[in-house]
Amino acid sequence: YTATYDGSGNFYSGGISFGPGYPVSTGAFQTVYVGGNGGSGTPPYDVAVLKLNANGTERLYATFLGGNGYEQPHSLIVDNDNNLVIAGRTLSTDFPTTANTFGAGGDYDIFISKLNADGSILIGSRKFGGTDKDGVNIRPKESIGPVSINRNYGDDARSEVNVDNNNNIYLASCTRSSNFPVSSNAFQKT
Repeated sequence: YTATYDGSGNFYSGGISFGPGYPVSTGAFQTVYVGGNGGSGTPPYDVAVLKLNANGTERLYATFLGGNGYEQPHSLIVDNDNNLVIAGRTLSTDFPTTANTFGAGGDYDIFISKLNADGSILIGSRKFGGTDKDGVNIRPKESIGPVSINRNYGDDARSEVNVDNNNNIYLASCTRSSNFPVSSNAFQKT
């Protein structure tokens, strides 16, 4: 779904795993697949994060990031302290967070998570959302139809994350929630 690099040229990838076979590294933040059973015939999936050295010959770490439902990573960036910031969406009620959901939450929610430089500690993680689908571009699953713009794998995954020189995190995404949490001085409140 997404990839980035750091100042040393190390490469990070963010994808999904449908089961426990993903090659996590010893000491990684989440070494166990939590995806659950998926219910309606579609297996759930967890985020799968991988960090490789600059020439791609050594896995520096690999970890899951997920809960009992569906997760997708949409965007990655490395901050000025070499921590990995991950933005995406989740349908899990037990997605790993370090703070309460910002907003009412429900259905798909947007998440932002930060892993330390060696992938062993979840520095911060929070879900954002209203009661409808957040972080979902048109439809939550792959399909092509008159109301969908999906044409490629991952087209429904839309968020971008960035950081500034002070490691403040900026996120752009989409929502279908009329009650998505906005600030009191927001440019557009509805």
